[in-house]
Amino acid sequence: MKISKLLLAAFIGFLAIGILSACNLQKKTEQKREVTLTTEEKKVLRKEEEKIALFLLNHYEDVKKIEFVNFYKGGFGTESSISVRVNSTTYIKPITFGAQNGEYVIGYDPDKFHLLEKEIPTKVENLENVEVKYYRGE
Repeated sequence: MKISKLLLAAFIGFLAIGILSACNLQKKTEQKREVTLTTEEKKVLRKEEEKIALFLLNHYEDVKKIEFVNFYKGGFGTESSISVRVNSTTYIKPITFGAQNGEYVIGYDPDKFHLLEKEIPTKVENLENVEVKYYRGE
């Protein structure tokens, strides 16, 4: 009887240590996800952000403000992506870029997507009339 209680206590102790270790490892993994960019990568990202902003401006109506929120660096066969907030109400997550064909893949939650697509896309080439907040990538 004493041996079974001792084994049960030891098992619970090992289980608790394992759970705590797993939680600690998960925290370290999440901290490593923060993206740091080189100067060259920041320049490339800025150009992509400008292209994405022009794409949104030319394909959707009433785009007044664009904020690039989170950047996810691709690797091992995956493209990079960035989350975007438009007009402070519409959240697009993520816009994938870096594909060989140069097209963007836009993912969004239909409940939070409030932009109307233009029937005929415009060909605006500057962002003068749009407030753009770029990803800082520090």
